Amino acid sequence: FVAASSSSSSSSMVYIDTPGRKCYVPSLDDTVIGIVIDRGGESYRVDIGGGRQAALSALAFDGATKRNRPRLEIGAVVYARVIVASRDVEAELSCVSPTIRKDWVTGQSIFSELKEGVVFECSLSLAENLLDAECVVLTTLGHSIPFEIAVEVNGRVWVHARSALETVVVMNCIRNAEHLSPRETRRMVRRVLQAAGVRVLA
Repeated sequence: FVAASSSSSSSSMVYIDTPGRKCYVPSLDDTVIGIVIDRGGESYRVDIGGGRQAALSALAFDGATKRNRPRLEIGAVVYARVIVASRDVEAELSCVSPTIRKDWVTGQSIFSELKEGVVFECSLSLAENLLDAECVVLTTLGHSIPFEIAVEVNGRVWVHARSALETVVVMNCIRNAEHLSPRETRRMVRRVLQAAGVRVLA
């Protein structure tokens, strides 16, 4: 997890699929970005990529009770962790943090629904590179555009910047960087920023 926020009260999420990527296999304690595809009385079914689904209890949120809990719609995007992973049992997710507890109603809980922004898929190798603390494309972008990003091991990325244009710029730069060298990545980012009319600060 690089950075994430779900403090906005409005939701205008865009989801972009990328066919042909390597299949994700869930492991215990993975953090993932999932998409709600169905809901029952006490749980949700969540697409976690690679054609796999997982269960998420309606009460598996920090501070949630039967009377006071999130009401997720179909298509909602959640940042969660895998608490059950087995070849013989469907994966199970939780939005309860094992370390830092802030009730979901505050909008400051670590695991929660991700609102606004854009969600897109990438190769698992690119996701791994993006999780590097010195990732060139993210560092270069960060000099000129303030943005929030969540990168997860299931190959999904959530980005939210100040405007729709800047959000798309960040997404395109990340996608373009996959097969570039660090030097080529810096040049590419500058070209994309200039083409979009964004001031290049470094």
